[in-house]
Amino acid sequence: MMPAAEKERFRCTLSLDSPLCNLATSGAKGANLSILSRNGTFCVPHGFVVTVAACHEFCAEHGLVAQIKKALTKLQTKNSNNEEDVSTTELQEMSIAIRTGFCSQTLSQPLQLEIKNCLAKLFPDTQQVYFAVRSSATCEDMPDASFAGQHDMHLNINSNVKDISRHVVDCFSSLFTSRAISCRERNGLNHVEAGMAVVAQAMVHSVQSSGVLFTANPLTGRRNESALEAISGLEEALVSGLMKRMDVQQHKGKAKALMFKSKTNESGPS
Repeated sequence: MMPAAEKERFRCTLSLDSPLCNLATSGAKGANLSILSRNGTFCVPHGFVVTVAACHEFCAEHGLVAQIKKALTKLQTKNSNNEEDVSTTELQEMSIAIRTGFCSQTLSQPLQLEIKNCLAKLFPDTQQVYFAVRSSATCEDMPDASFAGQHDMHLNINSNVKDISRHVVDCFSSLFTSRAISCRERNGLNHVEAGMAVVAQAMVHSVQSSGVLFTANPLTGRRNESALEAISGLEEALVSGLMKRMDVQQHKGKAKALMFKSKTNESGPS
């Protein structure tokens, strides 16, 4: 009989503050958010994780592994023959074929019930809660490869099981965006073994501003400098480059610079 701790490891959902949230169960984003949630210092919105195990189970249940391998056959053929890399068009065709297979399916009833129970436990009054449904891949933030921005995120999702489940499937499928396929191929990572979890997290009410904090300056690589990029409104417009952003650099505890920069790198004093 499987021990209780081992059963927990293979659950399809975990609370975001669960100590079982790690890279293997919850992907990089889920694991890091869980660490912050358990720390007690940071105000991390409540949520839960649909685990990597749930994604693998979803793929097995609907025969998607065979579809993935078939769609990626051209990659293997070109590698075997030492041919040039596949074109952008070919990558997009592979991605569409795979993601169509995912999105034509729905989550199993047991998994939807788990999601319903998570909502009832964490958010008794779900009428007033909207969610961010965010992809969290196991190979998202690696020491020598970054997959930032290559998977899907959905904001302001209604708190009913049907809507959240549909967006969970879409995040599962975003493991095979054309950019993610290309990045794994360049870094010699196995496409089938890659895992995807999904974080469902309560949206913060009345967001006036949002942003991204880099604990090391991404332009210089200096770890004694932090860089903050912020905008008015939701972060989605920042990462997509649609809005001008405010940049703050911090060096040894003091603000170093405050600039407004546009998508086209035009800048000026604030």
